[in-house]
Amino acid sequence: MSQPNTSIRLRVAALAVQDGRALLVKHRRFLSGIDLPDESWILPGGGVKVGETLEEAVRREVKEETGLICDVGDMLFVKELIYPYCDEAVTHERPLLHVLSLCFAVKITGGTLQTGKDPELPEDEQLILETAWLPIDALKDYPIYPSSLAAFIQECAAEGFKPCQARYFRSKD
Repeated sequence: MSQPNTSIRLRVAALAVQDGRALLVKHRRFLSGIDLPDESWILPGGGVKVGETLEEAVRREVKEETGLICDVGDMLFVKELIYPYCDEAVTHERPLLHVLSLCFAVKITGGTLQTGKDPELPEDEQLILETAWLPIDALKDYPIYPSSLAAFIQECAAEGFKPCQARYFRSKD
């Protein structure tokens, strides 16, 4: 029987926007038992390794998932995922997942767009399905996770992506 998770996972995400498009990665569903489509568009990103700075983690994740090279800018928001939600039962079969994700603005400076891979996963278990620049004005037409992300990108793009005050989104947002 597995032990319940007692740690918080730290991850980073990158928001790149250019020419009216946002860089997103199409992922397979990464949690069962949660109201998510089988495939969602998310920001490139992933776990921070011990001893790695946040900036290094952002650059590495963008390169791994998209093939692109970036400069890392300001932090834009913090997203917290707690699953199952606090009001649901945690069991050995359904351990608590707690992820804190820090999203940074990035500027793409090189590389070639490609659909990357998670180096931690075997070929037949890859979650990344596609990488693309999606039009910001049409993000509402795509299954975006978290659901509040499309509006956030559209709002900040309209403001010219000036440094934003950090915003916090809970897992139910």
